Amino acid sequence: MFVSCSHIRISDKMRQLIALRLIFKTLFFFGFFPLISPLTANADTFALRMNDRQEGTSKYYHELLTSALALNGHTLKIINKGDLPPKRLVIMFEKGGLDIVWLLKSKERNKKYIDINVDLTNGLMGQRVLFIPPDSTEDYAHIKTVDDFRQSQKVGAFGANWFDEEVWRANNLPYRVIDGHWRSIYDRLLLSRPETTDRPFHYFSRSVTEIVQEAKHYPKLAIEPNLLFKYDRDFHFYINEENRHLKFILEQALRKAKKTGLMDKLIQKHFAEQLKSLKLENRVLLQLTTPQ
Repeated sequence: MFVSCSHIRISDKMRQLIALRLIFKTLFFFGFFPLISPLTANADTFALRMNDRQEGTSKYYHELLTSALALNGHTLKIINKGDLPPKRLVIMFEKGGLDIVWLLKSKERNKKYIDINVDLTNGLMGQRVLFIPPDSTEDYAHIKTVDDFRQSQKVGAFGANWFDEEVWRANNLPYRVIDGHWRSIYDRLLLSRPETTDRPFHYFSRSVTEIVQEAKHYPKLAIEPNLLFKYDRDFHFYINEENRHLKFILEQALRKAKKTGLMDKLIQKHFAEQLKSLKLENRVLLQLTTPQ
């Protein structure tokens, strides 16, 4: 009798193991197994490789992602891959050296990468102010419309493959694309007037979330005080195909951050003083056509 009871208990355990094996085989057969990721299976700590910016303008995006995921019970460890030039950043991302990046949303990027479809700055990235040489402030004082700006024949500078290039082209505004390291634009703006040197541009357009922080690193440049350019586009997070299974989790977390007011709180924390110093309410608003 004793032996028979032991045999029954062992058989029950065997049945449980067989049932579990059948469940996993079914999940694998029907394609559900790949959906089980460290994020869904275990709401603890996980890591994502991200880039940084030496001017400190990446701090908001790191904190937003960390805090948004924390709302859903996840602890994010960011593996900082350093300050990467845009071309190298894209290459690393496409080759799997970065897990997630933030870029201006575009049709082209949505085709190439997995879009986490949540605006990250409530449109602030599409509000632009100009870095200019310190002796050229008066050159912009008369401008009241986009047509005034166009007729001024002021030439902008952008890095290669920037969305701003598409915007300026759509609005028939002159610009130059600077190959190589885009940060050379800051130094080249400090040259004397382009009529007497090889400097082929007059200004450098930057987001209102970037320019004040960057000005601390380039104090010899001036921030143009009168104009505010605006186009309708924002930063989104992008992941690559290998991380497609993270899309739902990241979108859910960021939408919750927006709904609960967390995103507004972090925007206030990181950008309020900068926006105040730019006196946006006193600037002439130049609404630009946004290419689709």
